[in-house]
Amino acid sequence: MKFASSYEPGEYESDIYGAWEASGIFAPPVPTVPVDNDGDGVDDRLAKRPGESSSEDRKLGRAPLSASEEDEFVDRSSYSIVMPPPNANGNLHIGHGLTIALEDSLTRYYRLKGKSTWYIPGADHAGFETWVVYEKNLEKQGHTRFEYSRDELYSRVWNFVAEQRGNMELQLRALGASCSWGDLTFTLDEDVIDRVYTTFEKMWNDGLIYRGEKLVNFCPKHQTAFADIEVEHKDEKGTLWDIAYTYNGGEIIVSTTRPETLFGDAAVAVNPEDQRYKNLIGKTVHLPLTDREIPVIADEHADPEYGTGAVKITPAHDFDDFEVGERHNLPRIKVIAEDGTMVGVPEKYYGLTTAECRKQVLKDLKAADLFRGEKQLVHSVAHCYKCGTVLEPTLKEQWFVDVEKLAATAIKHLEHNEIKFHPESKQKVLINYLKNLKDWNISRQIPWGIAIPMFRRVTDTATDEPDWIFDRRTHLKEIERNGVTYVRDEDTFDTWFSSSHWPIVCTNWSEDNFNPYYPLNVMETGADILFAWVARMIMMGLYVTDEVPFKEVYLHGLLLDAHGQKMSKSKGNVINPMDLVAKYGSDAFRLGILRGRSAGMNQAFSENSVIAGRNLCNKLWNISRLVQSIVDENDELRNSSVEGGAEPGKASISAETPVATGVSDAPRERAILSSYTTDNMGEDWICREINACLSQAENSIKTYRFAEAVEVLYQTIWDKYADWFLESQKIFKNVDLLKKTLETILIALHPFAPFVTEAIWQNLSWTEGFIATTNWPAKLKYDSISAAEFESLISVVSEVRGTCAALPGTNNSKKYSLLYDNDSLVEDNLLLIQALTKVPAINGLDGHPRGLRLALANHELYLDVPEKIVTEYKDALTEKILSVGRELDALNARMANPNYMEKAPEHLVKETEDQIREKESLISRLKTQLNLI
Repeated sequence: MKFASSYEPGEYESDIYGAWEASGIFAPPVPTVPVDNDGDGVDDRLAKRPGESSSEDRKLGRAPLSASEEDEFVDRSSYSIVMPPPNANGNLHIGHGLTIALEDSLTRYYRLKGKSTWYIPGADHAGFETWVVYEKNLEKQGHTRFEYSRDELYSRVWNFVAEQRGNMELQLRALGASCSWGDLTFTLDEDVIDRVYTTFEKMWNDGLIYRGEKLVNFCPKHQTAFADIEVEHKDEKGTLWDIAYTYNGGEIIVSTTRPETLFGDAAVAVNPEDQRYKNLIGKTVHLPLTDREIPVIADEHADPEYGTGAVKITPAHDFDDFEVGERHNLPRIKVIAEDGTMVGVPEKYYGLTTAECRKQVLKDLKAADLFRGEKQLVHSVAHCYKCGTVLEPTLKEQWFVDVEKLAATAIKHLEHNEIKFHPESKQKVLINYLKNLKDWNISRQIPWGIAIPMFRRVTDTATDEPDWIFDRRTHLKEIERNGVTYVRDEDTFDTWFSSSHWPIVCTNWSEDNFNPYYPLNVMETGADILFAWVARMIMMGLYVTDEVPFKEVYLHGLLLDAHGQKMSKSKGNVINPMDLVAKYGSDAFRLGILRGRSAGMNQAFSENSVIAGRNLCNKLWNISRLVQSIVDENDELRNSSVEGGAEPGKASISAETPVATGVSDAPRERAILSSYTTDNMGEDWICREINACLSQAENSIKTYRFAEAVEVLYQTIWDKYADWFLESQKIFKNVDLLKKTLETILIALHPFAPFVTEAIWQNLSWTEGFIATTNWPAKLKYDSISAAEFESLISVVSEVRGTCAALPGTNNSKKYSLLYDNDSLVEDNLLLIQALTKVPAINGLDGHPRGLRLALANHELYLDVPEKIVTEYKDALTEKILSVGRELDALNARMANPNYMEKAPEHLVKETEDQIREKESLISRLKTQLNLI
């Protein structure tokens, strides 16, 4: 089959993915749902075991699995991974691109290894995020959420998400995600909601859910609460004002950053060890601008070093003050409404925003001669992570999870190393977080999401019925039980509460069924949601299933721009992954985004890395074209070319590909790996190098060192296979070995570059089926002594090439012959060395050295160069050593400068260190070369 002259990703990728999907190869061979072939109501996979009968089998009189049953259910170990669900309401961002590259590489590798892989796709209703997007659309149309009922809003948002969701799924396909689309899980699917309700009911019955009035982080713009972990804290410049609180005979000066909340003050606190205020503890002071008296209390919350050492306590509007109020039984006086305006205050302040009220209060304090000064400071301020509005600590009744027991159980399993973390340091970080975890607010005041299945009693008559009851009928606003009327709570669940069930719901886990896919083999996600998601999945998985939900966790860091800056729309440095895919191809993007990536680290990413990936794809295409041309030439010589169209059994990627109706019963497709022999040292060497590449790539994948796997494949394909082996094969043309080695490197690269490897596989004349479902290659056989000798030949050829390039003039390799004396390596490989170096001739010296000696130990080799050029070359080497030395001195001086080390970005410091090493290595090589000459 004739290859196209160049690889154009856009001409292949969609057809290839369509063929994969139509053939059903992404569906796991081992069933993912209960199997009950004997109709006894028991999952056959749970009831039966391979080999000898289990004790349970013997007790129930069951026979062991037959050979066919054993193959059907347990012959292959499973490999399961779930996709962190992208938001259903929008397009994928660069982080999603990294996620798919990582997860799909793992999935494809383990599929090649013969495991029953199940990569489960998902879509997130993304409660608050989606709501923000939809509310912006409403505002553009001149409407607000308050014009509609909760049910109307839910329906409208559902339609909005349904319109957007298809884009996201198409983009996942374009990135090459080999997931089982028939098992896509949406976080609002009925079975997801049912599982969430089952867990909530169990927690309610177990006393782990309670309703309480506490301070919550509340966004006045979006009118909803947040969990502590969702709050975005920013260091901002602010002001610390000093205000006089008077009493008979004097005043105590209180420092505050929020004078507008003084109407909610319940006390003034001083440190019990602060001698300045000892005589005031237990007395009362007058609350400015009001007619109230409040007590002076002693509490360690007051820091003698902060401001004046005396602070106002406002339990209803500050988290620390709330805790102080709890310790001292202080009243909670609410003075800020949920919309951010003032309530419960003197009339002149009523209805003002907090900013307006602050301005008026300061003005009135000055007029009353109670203002005592101000100073600037930098303090941490809580913001809504979506709109940037300053969050108000608001007193509100909410549903909370009592996390103490859940966290303790999780810590126990983590300390027993039941989950392995990458990077390993995150395990300890997570344990420390869980030890200090506060109860979890799971209520959200938005209509979009899973309704909390709790109903409040509204019947006023005396009754023994509870104030709150659990009921799944959340589609009803009102229900009646035992003659008592209940109304539905209008709140929805925090998205993280439902998402904490993700491994459970995606794998169809059930108490009554055997499930080979739970726990997951790995949970791959971003390091930034270790606390928000991973911690909660572990707690919930253990609570629901009594097992950890995954065996390993791989955490990737943030993708920064080329200058190490965080990407943001405001900076204009956001990279759209789909733009890169359209420009360079999916494989180029995947290879580029994986290069240089380390677990848990925030690292720079630039388009240049994608260009390098594109270049590798093109190189591989051209390599394959060359191999195919040699195969074709050989076939023609043997008169064995196949007449007509595509070979029998060849996988087609045309539009006529039949759609599979289920998992294929056909045996696993295997590559036709030809028998072969190695006939020279270069062939032994490439087999050795490919084996080393396979070993390193496998080890790197298994230990989640993706960048190392990509790098060794890149170097092997480009620097070894193309530059050395293929060049030598232009002479030797060992067709069987060419076939086998090409197949091997294609399969090895497939997890990272699935499209180009499949496109090549379909173009090769001797391969069958899909590369996506073949087997990981076995190690190649070779002569180790012969392979080692080729390393020496590479050194000789490299030195000849390098020296010719460094000599004055052009085309030097074609000008000057190579001379040797008593060198068996050269003498035995004259044809190969001449082909690789392109010298016009290789001649013996006959004991009369002349020309320019090459800088090679244990080899007496010369280029037949005139003496004048030899002298010029020596002088040029000397000058080069001096020049590079000056550059090295400048770099060392830069590193010795304390200002540079303190202020320079990390990537520039590393770049300088790399340059120093390169210069030192170059000087060493040049000196060696000069000494030998």
